[in-house]
Amino acid sequence: MPHGVLHCHRRRALATTASAAFSSCGSATDDFQLSSVSYTPNPPKVGQNVCITLQGTLSNAVTQGATIRTTATYWGMNVYDQTTDLCTALAGSATPCPIATSVSAVTHCVDVPSNVPAGVALTLKAVATNVGNTRLFCISGPLTFTN
Repeated sequence: MPHGVLHCHRRRALATTASAAFSSCGSATDDFQLSSVSYTPNPPKVGQNVCITLQGTLSNAVTQGATIRTTATYWGMNVYDQTTDLCTALAGSATPCPIATSVSAVTHCVDVPSNVPAGVALTLKAVATNVGNTRLFCISGPLTFTN
């Protein structure tokens, strides 16, 4: 994926347990068709864990070599950009790789960095790519962290 802004062709709102609504910026050809995104705690806290759950339908197994790129912008300025090996990130979770197509929900907990600004609405985007460069999913939405 090139650095910079990710362009989303189609947006559809996804159900969420948090006050911010995430949208899918994916397409009908994505391997993981998302039905909802939720996270706890709500709101997420700077310097603490946040657990994110994605629910949907997986058409192709997630295998070693899959990646996820997470970006955060504030007023159009990129304040965070990290690409991570998805299977390494999920290694200690309830759904480690390979993830079979029978799986309908994946939860992953991450530490919120202490340098994330609190009280400011950031726009988060996460784009996951499977082996062979097929997109798993793309989500985006506003999120505000607290202290």
